Amino acid sequence: MKNTVVNFFVLAVLCTLSLNGLAQNQKTTLIQANVVPADEVKKALFIGNSFSFYNNGVHNHLGSLIRANDEWQVGKNRLRLSTLSGGYMHEHIDDLTYLLSKPKGTWEAVILQGHSNEPIDPKTRERFKKSVKQAVSLIKAQQLQPILLMTWGYKGQPDMGIDLANAYTSLANELDVLVVPVGVAFWVAEQQLSQIDLFVPDVLGLKNKTSDNAELTYRKDLKHPSNAGTYLMACVLYSALYQKSPEGNIFTAGLDPAIALKLQKLSWLVTSGFYKQNKE
Repeated sequence: MKNTVVNFFVLAVLCTLSLNGLAQNQKTTLIQANVVPADEVKKALFIGNSFSFYNNGVHNHLGSLIRANDEWQVGKNRLRLSTLSGGYMHEHIDDLTYLLSKPKGTWEAVILQGHSNEPIDPKTRERFKKSVKQAVSLIKAQQLQPILLMTWGYKGQPDMGIDLANAYTSLANELDVLVVPVGVAFWVAEQQLSQIDLFVPDVLGLKNKTSDNAELTYRKDLKHPSNAGTYLMACVLYSALYQKSPEGNIFTAGLDPAIALKLQKLSWLVTSGFYKQNKE
């Protein structure tokens, strides 16, 4: 299936998101998603790594949004998360095979999330594509819906975010599957809601170890989600899987309600804008 490149920030942000001129002077382009959300996904298996399991797991945040909107039905909703810390997509194939052997009706969809830079690193990107294709084939063989969860660029690296978005969308188009634009939401939020920190630092070690003034040092790249980052990811998933805005949802994951509201609004604006071009 041929990919269509669109000027996302002219057609989607300016026309659909209207985020106070965010797109002005932007020349970035994103590949258009060919597949848009259809039916609600009530039973989903998440496959991923620390990006998904931080902050008590994105599946629990998503489940809380659903419950807080009085949409959760016992026996009809199920969300589970299978992760491997630092895991690459090829490392999940055996576990995925086992999890897909569950009785029919256990899942409706399987949501796949790769290692942070796996889709764009020259050393891993071909293996990533091959592994995702294998996973999608296994999922489709069980008559389930495969979904790709687009990850985000590291803090302060917008080009990385766009590269990841295009890598995920291009592969999703090739395989004719849905991709959820979490990475695009992070890209927009970093610029539009810069006062909300979506990342937490990873400890590297100590300096001044032999003195009473020992202090922690941190890795240069900030990539793991803060509580706000996980909440934003869950709101984008809710927007995509339920095709409605989470705005006004009373579950805030412990965030200040005003911050949660901003993330709710942004998640819907980004998600609806991302899929809008295909619908028209």
